[in-house]
Amino acid sequence: MAAPINRLDSLWPQSEAAEMAARREAASWSNKAKTWEGDLESLLRKHPKVAIVAAAAVGIALGWIVKRK
Repeated sequence: MAAPINRLDSLWPQSEAAEMAARREAASWSNKAKTWEGDLESLLRKHPKVAIVAAAAVGIALGWIVKRK
């Protein structure tokens, strides 16, 4: 995925250190998200019935809330 283009560099140029820190922070969030995704997948594989019941409960609750408005 390509990084977004900052069209304001000519007005507010960032230092190289600030740019590298921003890239590291983005990479850190990406790694955390991938770890969380893996943990969630393993939890769903271990407990598929609980996942189905939870999804059904959320669907029923959302349906009930939307219907009432």
